Amino acid sequence: MVIDDSIMIRKMVVDLLEDRFQVVEARNGREGVRLAKEHKPDVILLDFVMPELDGYETLQLLQKDVTLQKIPVIMMSGLPDEVVNKVPQPFVGFDFLEKPFQQEDLHQHINKALTGEFQVLPAPVAATEMQALSNKLVNIETLLIQGIEGLVQREIVSRLAELDAQGESQENRLGSLETRMERLQLQLDQQNKILLSIVSEIQQLHNLLNRVNYVRS
Repeated sequence: MVIDDSIMIRKMVVDLLEDRFQVVEARNGREGVRLAKEHKPDVILLDFVMPELDGYETLQLLQKDVTLQKIPVIMMSGLPDEVVNKVPQPFVGFDFLEKPFQQEDLHQHINKALTGEFQVLPAPVAATEMQALSNKLVNIETLLIQGIEGLVQREIVSRLAELDAQGESQENRLGSLETRMERLQLQLDQQNKILLSIVSEIQQLHNLLNRVNYVRS
């Protein structure tokens, strides 16, 4: 069985193995587990990087099922560092095949799996206990990450709220200044009109005085 979200990889595996094996294809982890229960394959080729359930999570589901946990699993990935970061070497319970691979490499890994040359899971009870511990650690890690993300988000929201309040305060101050400036401008305009009126009156008086003096003379 090949479990891979890439149709190109699935078809390539079928082409490379169809002369020796009947290959069952699965598009994702959940479908792979379901079809594995139905077909009971001799070997499972499992992609590591997949949406929803990745290869490691799919492997955990396979290991939980007593009817599937002894099936050899060959994990495949073009990013071996991601596999090592999540599952430290030496790998236990599965073999690893790096993408891209040639037909000879694929056959060698399958022969190795069929002859039991790599270590499969310990006893089911130990696997269940280890799985439970692993799940607890994953849950704790998830809660810590979510808690940190929540704190960061709350801090960011708080800071943004402060900035918004400051911005609103600045806008209010600017608005107040603009209003005061408009009032001053109106006052200046009114005073200018008054001054112009006074100047006009003075000029009229000056003209009147000139005419009076002219008449006297």
